[in-house]
Amino acid sequence: MLNVVLINPPQSTRYPQPPLGLALIAAILEKEGYPVKLLDLNALESPPEDMMGMATGADVVGITAMTPTIGAALNIARYLKQAKHSLTIVMGGPHATLLPEETLNSSRDIDIIVRGEADETIIELLRVLEDKRPLNGIAGISFRLDDKVVHTAERKSIVDMDSLPFPAYHLLPWQKYRPHPPHGLAMPFAAIVTSRGCPYHCAYCSKPVFGSRFRAQSPGRVVEEMTYLKDKFGVKELAFYDDSFTLDKKRVHTIAEKIIDTGLKLAWTCETRVNLVDRELLRHMKQAGCYAVAYGIESASPEIIKTLQKDITLAQVEEAVRDSREVGLQVIGYFMLGSPGETPETIRRTIDFAKKLKVDFAQFSVTTPFPGTELYDVYMRDRKENPAWESFVYAGAGNPTTPVFESDKLSRDDLKMWTSQAYRRFYLRPSYFWQKLRRCTSWREIKMNVKGFGMLLKSI
Repeated sequence: MLNVVLINPPQSTRYPQPPLGLALIAAILEKEGYPVKLLDLNALESPPEDMMGMATGADVVGITAMTPTIGAALNIARYLKQAKHSLTIVMGGPHATLLPEETLNSSRDIDIIVRGEADETIIELLRVLEDKRPLNGIAGISFRLDDKVVHTAERKSIVDMDSLPFPAYHLLPWQKYRPHPPHGLAMPFAAIVTSRGCPYHCAYCSKPVFGSRFRAQSPGRVVEEMTYLKDKFGVKELAFYDDSFTLDKKRVHTIAEKIIDTGLKLAWTCETRVNLVDRELLRHMKQAGCYAVAYGIESASPEIIKTLQKDITLAQVEEAVRDSREVGLQVIGYFMLGSPGETPETIRRTIDFAKKLKVDFAQFSVTTPFPGTELYDVYMRDRKENPAWESFVYAGAGNPTTPVFESDKLSRDDLKMWTSQAYRRFYLRPSYFWQKLRRCTSWREIKMNVKGFGMLLKSI
């Protein structure tokens, strides 16, 4: 059988997270009997020599890439091809799915692109490569044939989430992963994804891999994986990285019931929308070990929220944050600065709104128009060339290069200043310190807050 190496490219972060998509592909390959290694360069910070050492015996190398890491991914492909011409290099992930033709045309080192969900495609592809059969019968891939890019038909099958194996956590360097504050109440820490697809249509969000159709693991399957992580790897905290964890409230209630009934003791957090929670659900989540919920709030301007097609109201934001706090959950608020129509006044209103809400933690990011989104179409309308893909990152105060919607009222430098100001005005106020002190219930929370404050000082 073909030997496979899967690679996660490096990116600039102090808090590397496990590449769960690659880990799941690795598990699927292992289940089918393929020898597989997983190299997370983002966590290991390995030099090329180490990468080549792992890839020496490989027949196929799979590389994943988001837009900010596509440059690093292409560099890895070039290095590997120069060292071993016979390698078949396959690329997947959001960026390659969105821009398969551009990706193939930009690099002769990439042989095949897997578009969308790769659970079934990767096995079919390996079997075709083993038998040296033509690629054009495989749905969901792109490749070159006679110097022309060929796109096969979209893969329509939707995998049953419960049928998937647990991601190959044993192939990951767990000691290298660190939760991003305010996560990290208990260690060791792990991340988990239990659903795919989001039916909402926010203008800043692209869904190239999992699409709009919501599919989820059953509650029993979710708790089984949680138990596996705790028993096998000693995990004490989990972060649910589902796009909207509480989209199916009945499912989350059942998950909470099963966690309580089995006596599973794990701290956990999740991300969701303010219009997908209620007090009863939040209380049940708290009883089952949840200690924090993150909401995408984005702006205090109804006009900007409408432009972003967020489909929420400020009243819903206030109710969700109030209910979360009253049942004892910490609240993380995500805010975006620099959206179309943004002005210094709307930014001030957003900062003041974050303070009024009394969220426990606020993250202020510069609006970034990723490929495949409506904001990207707006951003590129008057541009003749693509900007550098590595600049497509969520910017903090220290990253002025991110593509932004500049206007006569807000320049890049203005947004850099306002992002820094937002953090200063929210965190560096006496009332916030008192708020945090009153809500700290353990030494672990105090340590987590100190770590988060250190990260804040570095960013501003």
